[in-house]
Amino acid sequence: MLLIVLIWCYLFVTFYNLGFAFKKSVRIKERNATLTIILGMLGVTLLASFWAIFGRINYEFQIALLLLQLLIVIKYKSELSATYHHVFQRIKEIDTNLKIFFLLTLVVILFQSAGSSFFVDNETYYLQTIKWLNEYGFVPGLANLHIFFGQTSGWHILQSVFSFSYFTDKCNDLNGFCLLLGIAFSIGQLDSYFKKGNLHNLSMGLFSTIMVLLLPFSSVPSPDLAVIVISLLLFSFLTRSDEMSNSDSLTILALLAFFIVYIKISALPILLLPLLYVVLRINKKQSKTIPALLIGAVVVVLFIIKNIILTGYPLYPSSLFAQYIMSENAIPQALYEFWWRPSQHYGFVSPQNQYSPLSTVAILLQWISESWVIRSITLMLLSLFIMVPFAISKSKNKRAFWIIYVTMIIQIVFLILTAPQFRFILSFVLFFGLTLFSFVLVKKTPICIGLYIGLIVASLYVIFPIAIGINHSRVDFYPKSFSLSQIVIPKSNSNLRATFSKKSKGNLQYNSPDEQSYIWVTGDGKLPCVNSKQIEYFHEKLGYYPQLRGATLSEGFYSKKTVKP
Repeated sequence: MLLIVLIWCYLFVTFYNLGFAFKKSVRIKERNATLTIILGMLGVTLLASFWAIFGRINYEFQIALLLLQLLIVIKYKSELSATYHHVFQRIKEIDTNLKIFFLLTLVVILFQSAGSSFFVDNETYYLQTIKWLNEYGFVPGLANLHIFFGQTSGWHILQSVFSFSYFTDKCNDLNGFCLLLGIAFSIGQLDSYFKKGNLHNLSMGLFSTIMVLLLPFSSVPSPDLAVIVISLLLFSFLTRSDEMSNSDSLTILALLAFFIVYIKISALPILLLPLLYVVLRINKKQSKTIPALLIGAVVVVLFIIKNIILTGYPLYPSSLFAQYIMSENAIPQALYEFWWRPSQHYGFVSPQNQYSPLSTVAILLQWISESWVIRSITLMLLSLFIMVPFAISKSKNKRAFWIIYVTMIIQIVFLILTAPQFRFILSFVLFFGLTLFSFVLVKKTPICIGLYIGLIVASLYVIFPIAIGINHSRVDFYPKSFSLSQIVIPKSNSNLRATFSKKSKGNLQYNSPDEQSYIWVTGDGKLPCVNSKQIEYFHEKLGYYPQLRGATLSEGFYSKKTVKP
């Protein structure tokens, strides 16, 4: 845990320095420290994405990042010092009870981050995606080796900067820092509510009470947690946009929305928030739109370049415009269809052979009838649709809440048409749930009791986890255990119980987990790593298997068509 504390301190300084410079470059005057750090994350992600086009994200990039910070400190020494002073002064002013709560929360998140992970996605592609970035950057046609590697997220790119793979295999702690950042913002909002009584501060201030819902994500580099935390920050700024004393609103909203989409493309409808903000003109003051548009253009260009290199599909996971990219490293259409259709079936819990003939409405009805969990979620969403308009009618900034409400509906429709999974709308559900909760929990004492109840539940989860993935029938994890060594050094990034052996297929030599492993599992195996069962299955069923494009891994991969006798 001590190692994680040191890393988080480094992350704080790095993101704050870069965020300060980022705000100066786009002329944002808002002084919120959490916003500064998030913008620093965006800045580092864009720099690392550009770097990965040409080479690996390794110690060379870290040196460049340190030199960049040195230049920032030299150029803005007095201003930067003043902002740090403002942050620490704000911390001193926070209610003592809230400070104690934050410290206890810090310990809980540290224990979770230092422990074992039981997320299947971590063992199928998170770890390997980050390893490829650390060793080679964006590799041409990497998705031909393992289709999941084409899903490289902006969040994985950012984590690769701070995985420190040249020192250890135990540092995937960006999510823990992100959750802690959300808690810090929540506590600041709650402190403002206690002192000023603004209701919009309370709704976000109650975020800490539901920490346990996001705690499982803090031990793996899952993009979902980042999307939720940054989305809640975005919603918070939108709901108080009419109170902001400068013309920063649109720039802030647009930057946060572009960052969210670069982290997870399934959140694409969230770009409607800044657009609707402009159309409805919530803040009548003139907004500076050019910086936001320029950064947005950079995000779009990097997104397209990344996808073309990794998959050959410019708007991956969509196949739009793929026919115009006739590169050797592009994923074959048969492989793409094999991956895309099951993704939709998985979201709908629908057998593959039933999906195509059914209409969207029929699929939706079948999805709802599959299990009590889906029915419960559907009932909760319907209740939310009915109750939220009531909450909006009681809110001060009604237009902002309606914008978020409409965007949520469009997001749900978007997911129904692609691959619905509940966690993709969790940010909206949490925001409106907390807003409704804020009408009930308004007194300081009950709020504090609620905070500590949430903290106790989170602590119990760390000690006795409700295993997300532990009981996955096809993935064998090491059991959860705690050792004194974790107090200093966290456990390894991978918790997969598997052995690896060298295999070959044509000109490809690779490492494969043992035959008992789930077909998509790769764990933390040495590069290149892919399950031999997957390669043979694609060879037999689809008629393709991955091959090297050249003599080295950096030259990438392509899918070779099977020659039938």
